[in-house]
Formats: sequence, structure tokens, C-alpha cells
Amino acid sequence: MPAILPGYEYDIFISYRHNDNLFDGWVTEFVNRLQEELAATLKDRLSIYFDRNLKDGLGDTHHVDESLRHRVKALILIPLISQTYCDTERYSWKHEFLPFKQQASTDALGMYLRLPSGNMGCRILPLRIHQIDAEDVQLLEQELNGHLRSIDFIYEGLGVNRPLRLKDDELPTPGQTLYRNQINKVANAIKELIAGIKQAHNAAVPAAPVFTRSATPTPSFTAPPSVATPAADAPLVFLPWTAKELNAKREELALICTKAGLKVTPSTDCPLDEDEFRARTREALAAATCAVHILGSDFGRRFEDNEDQSFPQYAYDQACLLADAQPGFKQFVWFCPTEGMALRAAQEELIGRIRNELTENRTFSSVPTAMQFVEDLRSQLQLVPPAPLTIDKDTDIFFVYNQQDLEEATAITDRLSEEFPLELLTIEPDSEDLYKNITVDTIPRSKLAVVYFKYSADWALPFVKQVWRLVGGAASTTPILLLGEDDPAMNRMRVFKAPRVTSSVLAHQRISEEIRRVYLQLQNLN
Repeated sequence: MPAILPGYEYDIFISYRHNDNLFDGWVTEFVNRLQEELAATLKDRLSIYFDRNLKDGLGDTHHVDESLRHRVKALILIPLISQTYCDTERYSWKHEFLPFKQQASTDALGMYLRLPSGNMGCRILPLRIHQIDAEDVQLLEQELNGHLRSIDFIYEGLGVNRPLRLKDDELPTPGQTLYRNQINKVANAIKELIAGIKQAHNAAVPAAPVFTRSATPTPSFTAPPSVATPAADAPLVFLPWTAKELNAKREELALICTKAGLKVTPSTDCPLDEDEFRARTREALAAATCAVHILGSDFGRRFEDNEDQSFPQYAYDQACLLADAQPGFKQFVWFCPTEGMALRAAQEELIGRIRNELTENRTFSSVPTAMQFVEDLRSQLQLVPPAPLTIDKDTDIFFVYNQQDLEEATAITDRLSEEFPLELLTIEPDSEDLYKNITVDTIPRSKLAVVYFKYSADWALPFVKQVWRLVGGAASTTPILLLGEDDPAMNRMRVFKAPRVTSSVLAHQRISEEIRRVYLQLQNLN
């Protein structure tokens, strides 16, 4: 049975570790019960892809991978999060979870949808069947760009960590979650997602960004670049792809290198195919004048044909070969372990090996910030610091908010526009990269940037963190004011502390007063 929308193979894809179905067939029973519940909940008949093959991974051949790629072309992914699901080396993670995320992020629907209720929904609907380790929660939240919101099928008992079963409902204990209720919650969540998917599909043309200026005419969007363009003869830094925990640091380091007059390669996402990764690593390295390796607590993704070697280690070894062949080629290693995460044994061995191989042209650093590392890098490359980039501040207050908070944001900006020129950016769903680019280009031209949230805290925090890094972090010329309302009460925990960022949660009436106060304070300082 095909999916309800053209271009998709299935409506729902069930991703799971096959060992979670071996003991008592939990996954099989779950899928059967879900199909029954969906039949009673939705008018549409939904197709579900559920692989019953007992061999975990099926065999990572090209043909299987291509075959599965079509199956992952689904409207909704349901990952069954167990104690072993978040293993980045396993098939369910590498060939189901990550490919679905990549496809959903780039297709016409997008990863996040506006639901009929007005809330935002994600096409990845996680279900937990075990209590999982903190590092697994961190990995999932990193991939999902927000807090892990799952529907849980976990039996609650002292010293017990197992999936909730239907027969547990026969002898319920006080406070025990009922399997029957959880199945119903899943069906209702799917029903709401399907409604949001249909709504998005029926929109003939995606909504364009709402980008307006109060009190002054709306400019055409041809903003001057906020990042200096490196000279044609600038050194080309080979910055290899890293372990996932360090993606944000790599992005930040690449931006600071560019601002410092350095060129960076590669500039594309890490390929999933191992042979392509090797080829593109060698290609980027051959064109580079030096190499910078970011290493953290995790060893990184391992090769299928050589589990003793990770992707970051391969890039380091290839750079070593080039350095041996070209005596003037320099290597720089930046070690920045993740706080609270133990150093993996294989990574500890690699770090020890690198320390023993240090030479005049191969250095090791553990400085705390990317800015300091780039300063040291420039010094060792003997580069003259570039002239500081000056940008005209043609915007007084740049006010960014999510469509979820339209009514409240309008009331705030109406009050402010009576005194100050405002430039407003309303974040619509499905265009995250476009909005991020607009924000990053506009903030350096503004005297004050404001990110406001009421019901959209899950969007606001990761958005501010990404934008802050991309505009230079502590070196940004524009302060950022992150303001949330204290209702709902959970917003009081949503703050972000960083240089050049002020974060507060206030009552609605005080939001405009706080923006006015901070802006006038900046004017007095200038």
C-alpha cells in the first residue's frame, strides 16, 4: 500500500535495533497494536514499513543500502529508543535514523511542521522503551535540535529497566503507565502529524520570510557581508570533518578562520559513503597549505572495513603522510573534550599517539576558545592580522520571533515602534537555513538584536546559540538580547549565558521596557 502523498514510499517507518525484538517479540507486538489503533483513529489507511528480518543490519552492501533508501522515504519516522539504539556505528542509526533526518530536512515538507493546533511538530516521533544513558539523550537532542520529547513505553519498577508490555495492564500497580494509553497517545500524535503534513502539502507555495521594517521603508535584501572575504592567496586550511559532538565547534572555527583571512576546506557536509569520504578527504588535503584537526572525547564514526580506524583518525593519518612528503606542511591539533563526557579508550590511545609524534610542524593545543586557537594558528603561520571589518549600523533594533508567538510579539513591537525604528523577522516553519542566513547577515548591521519567545522556547534557544557562534561569538559587534515570557512557567529555565548575550525571562509587559532600557543604555555608551 503506497503512502498517502505521492513521492513517498511509506507513511511510517519503524526504526529499531533487532535485538530489541528477540526476547519476546516486543517490536512485532507494538507494530500490530499500533496498526489496530491507527485504524480506529484515522480515516486514512496508513502504510507502515517494519523490517522483520532478524539479522541486525541486513548486511551493509550497496544494493541493500539503495533498497533501503527508498523505504526511508517516508512521511514519519518512529525510532524505538532502547539502551542500544543510540550506537552511531550500528545500521539502524547510520542507515535509517540519519538518512531519514537528511531527507526530511531537504524535501518539500521539511522536518518541522505547523500542526492544526498551532504548535510545531517534528516528523521524527521518538518512542523510548528503556531509560537511556545521559550521553544518548545528549546525542538525540543534538540531532533533533532541542529537548527530547518522547512517548515512553517503560515499565516502572525498582531496579527494573524494560519495555512496558500489554499484559502489564492486567495487573496495574499504583502510578504505573498503561500500555493501552501509550499506544493511543502514539496514534493521536501520528494523526496530528498527518494533518500537518496534508496542510503543508496543500500549500501551493511555501510562505516567504516576513521581513519588514517599521518607521522606515523596507530595504531590498542585499546586506553587506558580515564576514571578511579571504584574499586569493590566503592559506587554505584543511579542516576535516569531526565527530558529531564537535560539529558546532568546527562550524565556529571555520567562521573565525574566514574572518581572520584564512580559507577553509572542505565546506560541504560529511559524506555518508565511506569511499566518497576517503576520496574527498584526500582531494581537500591535496589542495591545502596546512591542516587543523579538532579532536574531542569521542573517537568518531568507525569504518565498516576497518573498525580500528575512525573518520577523524583517517584524516589525521593522511595529513601526516602529506607532511612527511612536504616538509613545509604544518599540522595543528586542537583538543577540546566534551565536559562531563569520559574520554573513549580508542580516543585516549589516539591522543597519546599524537602527543608522541609532535614535531616543529605538528603542534598540539587545548586552548579553551576557537578565537584563541585561531590567533595561535595565525601566529605560527606568520600572518599579518587583517584590518578590522567595519560595518555600518543601519538598523536600530532587529527583532526576531517565531510565528507561534505572533500575537504577543506584535503587541510588543507595536509599543516599541512608537519610539524606535525596528526591523522584524518572523520565523516561519521549513526554512530554518534561510532564516539563519538572514539573521546572521542582519545582526552585524544592527545596534541591538532581540530574540523573543513565549511558546517557542524549543526553537529560540538552539537558534540563538547557532546564530551567536556564526556572528563571531564573543567578538560580535552587536549585543544579543534573548527575552522570554515567564508564562508558561517552564520558560524560566530557558536562558543562555554567553559573552555579548543577555538572557532574561520576564512578564509580558516588562519585555518592551527591558528592550527600551538596554537599547538606551547602548546609545549612552556610544
